[in-house]
Amino acid sequence: MKDLLSYFYDISRIPRASYKEEKIARYLTDFAAARSLEAYTDEAHNVLIRKPASPGYETAPAVLLQGHTDMVCEKTFDTVHDFDTEGIRILRDGDFLHADGTTLGADDGYAVAVMLAILDDGTLPHPPLECLFTSSEEVGLDGMRAVDPAWIRARRMINLDSCKETCATASCAGGIRTYFHREGTPHIAAGTAVTVRITGLMGGHSGEEIHRGRGNALKIAARLWEAALPCGVRLISLVGGTKDNAIPREAELRLLTDDADAACAALRAAADTVCAELSDDDRAMKADVGSAPYSGPVFSDADTDALRTLLRILPCGPLGMSFHLPGVVETSSNTAVVQAEGGIADVTISSRSLTESRLDDLVSLLETEAALCGFTVRHMHRYPGWQFKTDSELQRIYRIASEEILGRPGDIIGIHAGLECGLMDEKIPDMDMLSIGPDIYDLHTPKERLSVSSAERVYRIVLRMLALSR
Repeated sequence: MKDLLSYFYDISRIPRASYKEEKIARYLTDFAAARSLEAYTDEAHNVLIRKPASPGYETAPAVLLQGHTDMVCEKTFDTVHDFDTEGIRILRDGDFLHADGTTLGADDGYAVAVMLAILDDGTLPHPPLECLFTSSEEVGLDGMRAVDPAWIRARRMINLDSCKETCATASCAGGIRTYFHREGTPHIAAGTAVTVRITGLMGGHSGEEIHRGRGNALKIAARLWEAALPCGVRLISLVGGTKDNAIPREAELRLLTDDADAACAALRAAADTVCAELSDDDRAMKADVGSAPYSGPVFSDADTDALRTLLRILPCGPLGMSFHLPGVVETSSNTAVVQAEGGIADVTISSRSLTESRLDDLVSLLETEAALCGFTVRHMHRYPGWQFKTDSELQRIYRIASEEILGRPGDIIGIHAGLECGLMDEKIPDMDMLSIGPDIYDLHTPKERLSVSSAERVYRIVLRMLALSR
């Protein structure tokens, strides 16, 4: 029988990018078969494993443990790593685990490790257990969308996808992804290419970290671009951001100009201004500016203006605070990914709100902006929020267990990030749910790190909650 961290190391060796969870699903079904546990899988690579109740708990209400198998695959520009074929290289620094130049995958590898450790331990007191491992959470909760509710017998669910040990989440935001597209006619032109490469921003989870006001590399690039307009620039390319749900940390902007000295000076001056405005989280920002002769495709003047205008006017960051949950962002938008080269421009936006009508209004605003700038627009992967419930037995049990382990009852909170609980609530409205997790910092960035001591304490909270679930 392995311990919690051993399982975390095991699954970290398995590539598990979103939409590529075949290997982790096979690992889970093989794990269940080796222990004669009942298991189910589906075409989406979701896996459900059941474990009978321990002696004395046969008539207790079943509990569902749940987390997702995929991870955000982010790396620094200078890190060589193939997420499709390589596992995560984990390093330990005191109490913290982190990866070598990539995301760690504690979101949500921690949940997978917890469930495996519990399933493998025959000494634990617990009610009938169902462990649901969902796929493709990070790209729109697609695995949970595909889950057949007939699989699920339990009406109590502990989601293990939160990232602060002293809190339990009991409500979350809904969200949607919006894709803008414009296909122009590039021209061949010659002159000097001025390149500005933005690096060093902190980035982070576009739900969990959006309230921190961290710099967005794409919005900064658009601002620097505008500062260079008096130098007669045209767009060669703009590339930045990699994930819909991460605040972009890096971007590269290339502009064609006949006055490279003036353009470089304007870009550097604007970058200095931006750097002075940023919070301490982003003090490492750099804007490296250089120039070189260029001959090749550039965007037309109309296409150049259209993309620059769109990036400047797109809402980004917190757009409103909750009236009911103090300190929690109600509505936000994140300019997440831009790929503009060869006259073709694609922009991805991630929007969230605790209020469905506010999310509807934001969608309408984005459509208006797309029309003004000549972009087509489509919306995908909308998921519902999860509304707070007051009559929760799980909340009562959590308060008891957390006080025993932490010395005080954990706080019950709502968050701006999205959780699979919203979709589960839609599928099974009478499901009593709570989301907990250990201290994980800088999710969705190569600086992601997991506190080992916190991971162990939250594991003990889960075990105690199961023991109290009679």
